[in-house]
Amino acid sequence: MRWLKANPKFRMIYQPVYSPWVNHVERLWQALHETIIRNHQCRSMWQLLKKVRHFMDTASPFPGGKHGLAKV
Repeated sequence: MRWLKANPKFRMIYQPVYSPWVNHVERLWQALHETIIRNHQCRSMWQLLKKVRHFMDTASPFPGGKHGLAKV
């Protein structure tokens, strides 16, 4: 708690024990899974990795509290 007092730009946010719907990282992972990974038609792992990289370069979970959508 001393560290939080010394760094006021950070604040403690208490969340339910398991709440992926409020976790930005979980929401990003869900968007990646639904957009790229699930039912992909890549012929090689390199194609899949390229699509994942493109998604991660273009999608963000933070603007407006919603994840961005990658165009693939």
